Amino acid sequence: MDEIDTILAEIESRIKKPPITVGINGLDCSGKTTVAQALYEKLVSRNINSRLLHIDDYNNRDVQDKVYTAHKEGVFTDELADLYYQNSIHYKAVAEAICASRQQYDVTLIEGVFLLKEDLSPLLDVKIFLPVSPDLAKSRYEKRRQQEYDPRSISVFDDIWLPAFERYCREQNPESKSDFLYSF
Repeated sequence: MDEIDTILAEIESRIKKPPITVGINGLDCSGKTTVAQALYEKLVSRNINSRLLHIDDYNNRDVQDKVYTAHKEGVFTDELADLYYQNSIHYKAVAEAICASRQQYDVTLIEGVFLLKEDLSPLLDVKIFLPVSPDLAKSRYEKRRQQEYDPRSISVFDDIWLPAFERYCREQNPESKSDFLYSF
């Protein structure tokens, strides 16, 4: 049984008392979307009433635009790094979406960064962390950037994403709080 099947078995054992929410978190480009999609497809194939949410759908575009513009213009500051870490996601909207999904679905999957912050962690019944080396994640970002014609510089990884994620790991210790570690 591979890791996805082990996680699926855990989800199925907890469905006896639905609804449940599964959070998949890790560094940008760690494979969160890929793992979430694989789990979602397996759940659906087993006729389990499921929904997949992406934290990127709840990004605070104003904050992100401000941060990315400052970075591009060479005026990125520690204050903007803090703003990005604290406010780049509309956490209240994510929490509301999870709660609404739990009203209609037996299993809600959500994938994204910073899921184990205080605003969201209590809503997650199963927590999955994807450990990945920064070098591998950065190379995946470079590939994705080219495929999707992402205009942001590769340096956003080193200057914004990685420091924010390292702060998240220091403050929240997501690896130790997770039920599963999944890497590929």
